[in-house]
Amino acid sequence: MSLLDAHPFKCSKCKKRTAHRLIQIYDTRDVENAPEEVWLVECQNCFESRIIYPSERIASAEDDIERCSGCGNYKMKSVKCRICRIMSGQEQLKESYFNGHTTIQREIPLT
Repeated sequence: MSLLDAHPFKCSKCKKRTAHRLIQIYDTRDVENAPEEVWLVECQNCFESRIIYPSERIASAEDDIERCSGCGNYKMKSVKCRICRIMSGQEQLKESYFNGHTTIQREIPLT
């Protein structure tokens, strides 16, 4: 298993079935009732990092991951790369924050 791999998972933040880049593998054999290893992965849609069990991988979609021909990012074959959409102005990055009463979302300007 290479750390340059990507695997399909359902993201807990953006709720999409998308490619997740493998960042780190942790050995958990010394933890009771845990699998032998857990992975730190990064969603290639919302770029959120999280710890995940390898067994949660969507095996049927393993071959649906490819590299974007424009920027080299991992992506699912059926969708356009998010980084390319952001750079072409088709999509804007957004930031969410809690102001004490409600959660507010604002666009992040690309400079």
